[in-house]
Amino acid sequence: MIPPRDPLVQDRATDVTLAADLVIDIASAASGEGDFESILLVTLDRLRGLLPFTGGSIAVVDGDDLVIRAAVGPAAVEALGARLPRTPSLSWTVVESREPYMTGDLESTGHRVRTPNGTRAIRSWLAVPLVRRNEGIGLLEIDSTEPRAFDEDDLALMSTVGRVLAGPIELALQREAERRAGAIRDAFVDIISHELRTPITTIYGSSKILRRRGPLLTDESRDQLVGDIEAEADRLHRIVEDLLVLSRAERGNIELGDEPVLVAHVLRRAVAAATARNPAHRFELELPATLPSVRGEETYLEQVAGNLLSNAAKYSGPGSVVRIVAEADDENVRVRVIDEGIGISDAEAGRLFDLFYRSPQVARTAEGAGIGLFVCRSLVEAMGGRIWARPADPKGSEFAFELPIYPSDSDTDVYDVADLHADAETNQEA
Repeated sequence: MIPPRDPLVQDRATDVTLAADLVIDIASAASGEGDFESILLVTLDRLRGLLPFTGGSIAVVDGDDLVIRAAVGPAAVEALGARLPRTPSLSWTVVESREPYMTGDLESTGHRVRTPNGTRAIRSWLAVPLVRRNEGIGLLEIDSTEPRAFDEDDLALMSTVGRVLAGPIELALQREAERRAGAIRDAFVDIISHELRTPITTIYGSSKILRRRGPLLTDESRDQLVGDIEAEADRLHRIVEDLLVLSRAERGNIELGDEPVLVAHVLRRAVAAATARNPAHRFELELPATLPSVRGEETYLEQVAGNLLSNAAKYSGPGSVVRIVAEADDENVRVRVIDEGIGISDAEAGRLFDLFYRSPQVARTAEGAGIGLFVCRSLVEAMGGRIWARPADPKGSEFAFELPIYPSDSDTDVYDVADLHADAETNQEA
C-alpha cells in the first residue's frame, strides 16, 4: 500500500510546477513580437496567481529615471508612467547594487506607505533587479499590506522571473529606441513637406498683396493681411521650436539647466501670449498665494504651457473659456489646462502624447501634425515630471502636468518606486 503524500510536500510540488509553467510562459511571450507592456502585464498577472501580494510593478531605467512601465493592484493607474529620479532610495539601491531586497516591515526601514484609501500601510516589499550585461536596467517589485508576506521561496521565484525578463526587456527597449528614432526622422520629412508649406504660402501671398498700392486694398483688408502674417509667423515659430525638440529627442540630448524656475511667472507670460494669439477665447489663470519654484528649464516650461494653451484654443469654440489652474503639494507643482471644447475619450487619453497620433474626431476639426503633445511629453519627462490628459466635467478636456519642486523649496524626502506604486493619494490628479 502506497502511503499518502504529505500535504505540505504536495503543495510545494504544485508550486514548483506552477512556477516552472510561469517562467516558460513568460519566456514564450517575451520571445514573440507581442506588445512590450502586454508582456510585462502578463508577467505581473501570472505572478499574482502564485504570490500573495497587494500590488506590483515593473520599472525600467530611462536615463536618470526609473519609469514604471507596468503595474497591477489598487494603485496601478496612479503608478503607471511615474518616474523616480536617480537619488538615494530603496529602488535605486536594488538597481545599482544588482542585489534583491526583501522586508516584512517597511516601517522598520523608515518608509511609511499607505494603500490608496489611506486605511492600511504597505508592510512587506520584495524587489529584484533586472540585470543585463552586468548593468541594472530595471526593477521587478511586489508589496503587501500584510507583514512578513514573502519568504525565501518567493524571493527565488522573483529572481528567476527577473532573469528571464531581463533579456527581452533589453531587446524591447532597443526596438523602441529604433522605432522612435525612425518616427522622428519621418516627422521631419512630413512637417517640412506639409506643415511648413501653409504658413510660408500665407506669409508670402499676403506680403505680395500688401506691396500693391491700389485703391482696392482698404485699411480693413490691410489689417486683416497683417494679422494673417503675424498669426502664420507665430505658427511657423512654434513649429520650428517643436522641430528642435524632436531633433534633440532623437539624439537623446534634451539638455537642462539646474536653476529654479518660477512657474507663476512663466504661466503669466504664456497666458498673455495665448490671449494675444486667440482674442476670441478667454484665458483665466488661477494661481495660489504662493507657488514653489520647480526644477526644470524656463524655456521648455514656457513651450509646454504655450503648446497646451494653443491646443485648448484650437479645439474650442469662439467665446469659450480656457482655465489654467496651478497648485502644489509637498513634492510637485501641478498645472492643469481645462477647456470647453470637443473633448476626448478615456480610451484615447493615453495615446494623445504619441508621436503623430491624432484623434479621428480632432483630425476632422483642425489641421495639425500630431507632434505638439509628443513634444510636451518629451520636455516634461526630461524635466523629471509627468503629463496626462482626461475628459473634463461636464465637457471639454483637461491636460495636466506636474514637475518636482526645486530642492531648496522642499523639505520632503524623495519618493521611492514603492511609494510611487502604493501611495496613490500622493500621485492623484487634482
